[in-house]
Amino acid sequence: MRIYIKEKGKIGLFIPVPLWFLRAVCNEKFIKFILKYMEPEQRKYIESIDFGKLSKVLKMLKEYKGLEMVNVEDSKGTKVKIVV
Repeated sequence: MRIYIKEKGKIGLFIPVPLWFLRAVCNEKFIKFILKYMEPEQRKYIESIDFGKLSKVLKMLKEYKGLEMVNVEDSKGTKVKIVV
């Protein structure tokens, strides 16, 4: 997955994020470790996510290489694009 961020009049930013890394972050042990250090207010949002299903979806994304998931531009000219 590739994330592109471009502000008007500035140099663009490119962030490569491997799908295997995203799937590793969805691991139950990793999530439990992170929840220990989160404030209770934010913890409820993380606990509402089914990371098992999210991991399966990320695995399926391999089949859709080149898919443009997000392509937005705000009124100030900042552009964000996410491509699988």
